[in-house]
Amino acid sequence: MLELQDINVRYGDFHVLHDVSLSVGKGEMVAVIGANGHGKSTLLKAVCGITPVASGSIRFNGDDIANNAAPQLVGRGLVYVAEDRRLFPDMTVLENLQLGAFLPDARKKEKQNLERVFALYPRLAERRGQLCSTLSGGEAQMVALGRGLMSNPALLAIDEPSLGLAPNLTETMLQTVATLNREGLTVLIVEQSLALLRGMIDRVYSIEEGVVSASELGRVQETL
Repeated sequence: MLELQDINVRYGDFHVLHDVSLSVGKGEMVAVIGANGHGKSTLLKAVCGITPVASGSIRFNGDDIANNAAPQLVGRGLVYVAEDRRLFPDMTVLENLQLGAFLPDARKKEKQNLERVFALYPRLAERRGQLCSTLSGGEAQMVALGRGLMSNPALLAIDEPSLGLAPNLTETMLQTVATLNREGLTVLIVEQSLALLRGMIDRVYSIEEGVVSASELGRVQETL
């Protein structure tokens, strides 16, 4: 479904990603792990049209999408969930979720996808009229992921969903992502720790100083 070949990304004179290649098959959950500052988030942003690619190819469902605009990629089904959540604090939970359905195809399925989000996160249904500025960190992350689902994704690219969460909330959040994957959603997820993803992922790529190396194929669980 997603193929990166020899991707290079620069911020001015700073070379962030060096000839990065990876793949995500339809229905897979693939992880990119590594320490802060080594290029994980840049990689996800390059895939999702937020950060420009200097060279290399990104193919999504057979089409080269390198440097396509982010809204265009959302329309293709490639949806990004940022690590800083990017919620609108003075809007309600429901209003933030509805913003995810801004494109015509997603609007057609808005009611269905909203029901799906509330089924996954009953707490959001209870707080639908509450301002996002008043939410806990865990609730805010639920809204961010829920808004991504409202865009009707074929592939959900999630940047560190555990960031700032207590351990029990981290486990709940990641188990939700794994459930979505088992239901057929393709997932590319960035995290710092491989241990957090025990038994959930099909393949892992480790990134260090902008260079990525892949593990063997197969669901990654016994070796963790």
